[in-house]
Amino acid sequence: MVSRLTIATVAVAFSTVAYAQKVSLPGHGANMSSATVPARAAVTSDGQGMKMTATLAPQKGGTIAGTATVQPGTSAGTTVATVSLTGAKPGAVYPWHVHIGKCGMTPGGKVWGDPSAYKPLTAGSDGTASGTATISMAVPASGSYYVNIHASPSDMGTIVSCGNLGM
Repeated sequence: MVSRLTIATVAVAFSTVAYAQKVSLPGHGANMSSATVPARAAVTSDGQGMKMTATLAPQKGGTIAGTATVQPGTSAGTTVATVSLTGAKPGAVYPWHVHIGKCGMTPGGKVWGDPSAYKPLTAGSDGTASGTATISMAVPASGSYYVNIHASPSDMGTIVSCGNLGM
């Protein structure tokens, strides 16, 4: 059973979320029948922080899509970011990062964490790629973050895929 305190806590915790979805909370009367919570964000089962996800969308008519996840690492004060791509050019190398802000910002937001932690992705013969970065920072408790995929190491200014992380 979800209490009014739990619902209030969820509402406060997610009050700055730009992307939200309406969910029903059965059995809570007319005033407690629904709440707005962020799409694809959740508290991890161990209570160690937020697990944020993003759907990466192709940019400027491109074909690269995918998913990204940011969640607490196994060591205190660390974060693990993962990304999976589809629709990439086989053999191509794609740098990626978690940034502060939202997709489409000009100029782009600052890289979150040590940029060298994000090893470039290399697409396989099937056009897929995946990678993981361990960041020596705790998962952020607030703010806006996004994951972007760059065209190549020599063309960091062109973003081929991007997704806003739920918080």
